[in-house]
Amino acid sequence: MKFSDETLRAYLEGNADAAEAAAIEAAIETDLALEQRLMTLDPLAPVVQSVFENIPADAPQLELPQPMQVSTADASGGLWRLMAVAASVAVVAVSATFWATRPEPMGWAEQAAIYQSLYSPDTIESLDSSPVALDAQFARAEAQLGRSLNRDTLETLPGLELKRAQVLSFKGKPLIQVVFADDQGQPLAFCVIRQGEGAPAKDVKLAAISGVATATWAQDGYGYMLIGSSEQTDLDQQLNILTTTFAG
Repeated sequence: MKFSDETLRAYLEGNADAAEAAAIEAAIETDLALEQRLMTLDPLAPVVQSVFENIPADAPQLELPQPMQVSTADASGGLWRLMAVAASVAVVAVSATFWATRPEPMGWAEQAAIYQSLYSPDTIESLDSSPVALDAQFARAEAQLGRSLNRDTLETLPGLELKRAQVLSFKGKPLIQVVFADDQGQPLAFCVIRQGEGAPAKDVKLAAISGVATATWAQDGYGYMLIGSSEQTDLDQQLNILTTTFAG
């Protein structure tokens, strides 16, 4: 069956009689060309397409199309129009829900804490902490970091035995992890990341992350972090020394 443009516009506007509306709806299920004609004739179709094409990659700000008043007569015959409105609103609603519930990306401190939380006494028991091994590790770490790690201070932190220094990376920036064992063989860590010139200074912040106590601060383009072995680890004694030593 062929339909004139006038008949299709009447359908889109909700003015087609019940028999014509039923015939059009039955035909578009198998007639792709008819469906395309309806899309061409429907003034709302570009709005729906625009919603799909302009969902932003980064910004969650979306504007709903202006609501359209649909009369009772329109609702009975304008099925295509109602579908278009529903589609545009659904796209915006789904997108807004995604941006509202998307978790914030983790920073370097959260990543370091999660990594350290996997350590156990067995992890560090067999580490080679000989002077020769530590010499090589600190030389490599300081070269990557671009500053001294004050090894003399780290080796004399009260209650801790220096076990290893290794080079990690976070988003292309060198992240150094210095590992210790406390008197009970529990692992602790001191981390330093090169953030670059212009990075803001930050005062010491204490927090429990991934089940371990942490202290973070930043100064002169570097970020620092002390990580305990549990949420109950007392970091005060070592923290006082490290914040003084790594003050600039």
